[in-house]
Amino acid sequence: MPQFPNKRNASQRVVFFTQEAPPALRPLFNMSQLVDIFNWTMTYRFDSDIPFIYGRVIPVGRNTPLDPGQKHNKTKSLAWMVSHCDTQSQRETYAKALAKHIDVDIYGKCGNMSCASHDLHTSAPHCYTMLESTYKFYLSFENSLCPDYVTEKFFKIMGHDIVPIVYGGADYSRHAPPHSYIDARHFKPKELAAYLKQLDADDALYNEYFWWKDHYRVEYSVDDRSRHAFCDLCQMLHESDDDGHFQTYPDMESFWGNETCQPFDPKWIS
Repeated sequence: MPQFPNKRNASQRVVFFTQEAPPALRPLFNMSQLVDIFNWTMTYRFDSDIPFIYGRVIPVGRNTPLDPGQKHNKTKSLAWMVSHCDTQSQRETYAKALAKHIDVDIYGKCGNMSCASHDLHTSAPHCYTMLESTYKFYLSFENSLCPDYVTEKFFKIMGHDIVPIVYGGADYSRHAPPHSYIDARHFKPKELAAYLKQLDADDALYNEYFWWKDHYRVEYSVDDRSRHAFCDLCQMLHESDDDGHFQTYPDMESFWGNETCQPFDPKWIS
């Protein structure tokens, strides 16, 4: 547990800043002890004082018609790059159940496939190029089922011509256009496999998931994320004398405790 000074300058603001989900911070912090320390929050949650989200899908106003018969020349259906194999969300449990009904190629520490020499960094750009040219679908599964927790594993895939299958605790409609992703939690694994096979066999149906590409662009670089968030922080610091942002958070546990995240339910796969 870090030590905080008992006194601080009256003009100083203390910001709770993290992009990790509550389960990842639990071993490091006892949130119930963080009473009246932080003035502002700066996290991936939309209700933070300063949202620092992992990416954005932004309208660009173009209107180029989609070719419904476009051929992608992809040879495989479904891939997943993953290095954490035991997670709060139990994404590995859902993926294992899904793999009983459709082939899932798993890259990284949790699988037996590699896209790079010695698999030192499966998120290297050429790995995404390989995914885009080879696979139709990708498992953008989060490690925690927490509100608004949507990480780069979703936005990076949105930036490529591959359909993300999401699994998380967020309302994905707040992050991306409709019919641009498939939500695994709307399906049992067997049902999802059947739907993916249907899309795999029908180019027109599959291509409908790319309708948005000519109307939006995706931002997910560290520079893009930092620019938005730190500009907002700078503005709040300049304006804080006037708008009353001097509150402290008396109960960080209710804002960032494990109880804010949803536990895995075995009924989702049975």
